[in-house]
Amino acid sequence: MKSTTYTGRVLRGLLGSTWIAGLLLAPGVARADEDHTGWSLGFTPVLIGPHHGYRWGGGADPELKYTIDRDGARLSAGLRVGAYYARNSFGITAMPTLRITVPVGRVEPYASFGMGYGWLPEESQEDIATMSRLGIVFRVSNKLALGLEGTLQKIERSEFRFPSLGSAINFDF
Repeated sequence: MKSTTYTGRVLRGLLGSTWIAGLLLAPGVARADEDHTGWSLGFTPVLIGPHHGYRWGGGADPELKYTIDRDGARLSAGLRVGAYYARNSFGITAMPTLRITVPVGRVEPYASFGMGYGWLPEESQEDIATMSRLGIVFRVSNKLALGLEGTLQKIERSEFRFPSLGSAINFDF
């Protein structure tokens, strides 16, 4: 029961710090009708909860992407590299990604998918890696968006599969 309480506090802290940062940066808030076609860099520090004897884990997965803004939907293609400690193992993934965002004012919900290469160095194992992600960001300025996202990741033919929760930070160039 204590781990659930601790997990809840950690998640509330992540979400709270994301929104506080957004409020501090709010003077340059973007208008909903601004075009966001172009390059951006996203960064997601993630937290992976303990489960069935596995310890806490975490990681990060920066992503460079190009977005095409089409009045009501944004389509992005990118490349993401991730490094994680999960299920008592260290894993690395690299993959192309596709993302669709449907902005509603400054709030931007999205879904993303990627498939590529996964490697477990300690086990000398490699295979196809997949990632599915749902998230929501708040556009605090024309160049910056902050939010929260949940991700399911795995490396095929391994025990390296896990859900994660992390803050989403996106910088437009």
